[in-house]
Amino acid sequence: MNNLKQEAAKAALQLLEPDQLIGLGVGSTIAYFIELIASSISFRSRLKFTSPSLETKMLLQENGLICVDNSILTTLDYYFDSCDQVDIHLNAFKSGGGVHTGEKIMANMAQKFILLVDGSKMVEKLSTKYPLCVEIIPEAWLSVLKKLKSSYSTTISDIVLRKSGQKSGPLLSERGNFLADIYFSKLPDIFDLNKQIKLITGVVEHSLFYQLCSVCLLATEDGVTHLYANRIGESNTE
Repeated sequence: MNNLKQEAAKAALQLLEPDQLIGLGVGSTIAYFIELIASSISFRSRLKFTSPSLETKMLLQENGLICVDNSILTTLDYYFDSCDQVDIHLNAFKSGGGVHTGEKIMANMAQKFILLVDGSKMVEKLSTKYPLCVEIIPEAWLSVLKKLKSSYSTTISDIVLRKSGQKSGPLLSERGNFLADIYFSKLPDIFDLNKQIKLITGVVEHSLFYQLCSVCLLATEDGVTHLYANRIGESNTE
């Protein structure tokens, strides 16, 4: 079978219809999706796209697709993205890109938030394999660090401030904030984690996408499966 990320992206093409407004995340799967839209969708000129990622916006423009300013939007038909890890209830970690604040804004704006993943990303329960990335207002960094360490003293193994590879100092988010990766030795209950981290003053957002995903297109060697989430913690397959 072809690259499984490409297979997930191909399956997503079937959901597109003329005159839709589509949000896109960032990463190699979304890059495949953009290339497929540009090369194989006959009504691509009747689609409008937006993204929280500058990288994705540039890719849309390079492929001749219409890219609009997301700050003027209030709703999307679909928001497509990938993730680091997703569980059977379609809760996900999206820690790598560091643009999760914008991604969550779009996920909440969309009528459906759809994840495109290969089988390696699917797990029964989210694990400690990936950190929880937290976006923090710079002047609150030390107070947030202190609160995190005291609140999760028995489960946090490390907190690492992301550093820029191009210059000295911390890596800043697209909003000019710090990004910190929290590594857990044991993952706390994700319902409480989702709620409690957001309550810390100075935290903008975090990379746990709890009960936000509507549909997951899961690509494996056996084909692409559509997983549908409801909001009582169970999922159905088709």
